[in-house]
Amino acid sequence: MAHADELVLAGSRPAPTNPIDGLHTRTSTVLLVDSIVLFILANTVFITIAALVPTFFGLIIWNSYKAKAEWAYWFAPMLIGFVSFCFAVILFFNIYWILSGDGGSWLITILVAWATISGVRFIRIHFHPVYKLGYSGNSIYNNEFQLPENEMLAACPTCLAVLAVNPMLLSKEDRCPECDNKLVLSSIEEE
Repeated sequence: MAHADELVLAGSRPAPTNPIDGLHTRTSTVLLVDSIVLFILANTVFITIAALVPTFFGLIIWNSYKAKAEWAYWFAPMLIGFVSFCFAVILFFNIYWILSGDGGSWLITILVAWATISGVRFIRIHFHPVYKLGYSGNSIYNNEFQLPENEMLAACPTCLAVLAVNPMLLSKEDRCPECDNKLVLSSIEEE
């Protein structure tokens, strides 16, 4: 059985580094870009030296997040969320302008919609327990803990609790010990 640190996230390419580290690097890049966007937005509102204050704060968060400082873990999604909210407002006005015939651009609408959705996705990453463990430098695989034969680590589909399960023995009646929801979900409920 492969170590959990060697797993490849669905849809990503196998890489010589830990997939959680790759995800952290991409999130750090988004945070840097959002700090620059924050500067541009602040500069259009304040048009003074005061525009540097939120940018400076954003760069401090980015640098600390990149270094995996504990305090920066929740500040990063807050900054990404603020910029995503600004993008959503711009998206709303752009759609309004297009529909009212006052201007606007479909290309800008598509780009801002993509940026808004991507921001929300990067915020959601911070609620995943495996990403929290990887950010703090821990691993879901403990070298001192040996799983019995035929067991593997799996996440509950509802609460994402990491469980040791034997997939050959799972049934539709098995429930998560954390949230008490079914571990095996079926697309069509039997009557």
